[in-house]
Amino acid sequence: MIKTHKIPEKILEHIYKAKTYLDSHPKVVFAYLFGGLAKARCGPLSDVDIAVYLSNGGNTAQEKMEILGNLIELLNTDEIDLVILNTASLPLRAKILEEKKVLVDSSPFLRHKFESLTLREYFDFSIKEMEIYKKRYSIG
Repeated sequence: MIKTHKIPEKILEHIYKAKTYLDSHPKVVFAYLFGGLAKARCGPLSDVDIAVYLSNGGNTAQEKMEILGNLIELLNTDEIDLVILNTASLPLRAKILEEKKVLVDSSPFLRHKFESLTLREYFDFSIKEMEIYKKRYSIG
């Protein structure tokens, strides 16, 4: 969503700055780029979609604001959507995993465990969701 102005034209060339910053952040365990930029699609309404998983402890709202502020400064745009995976909804986590590009991976085991658990939970959820839709809308 356009907040103040478009993202810089060569934003993909600057994603490494975000990667370097997130890699050095003590609380970031792993991070993904997702959305259009993860697929190298950048248009006039594009924004930068980044998801991070934080280590235990701390105030996730405070951490989110700190990380977001630094990313805005590094990428020279406020068109950034930052998702904290620890507190994100199940459907959002699954959507992110569907189109992710790994930026940071300081704990591959924990990342794979997170991905596996999220996808298993989402598949179970989607079956229940479909049953609800069928009952609600008399489908099938």
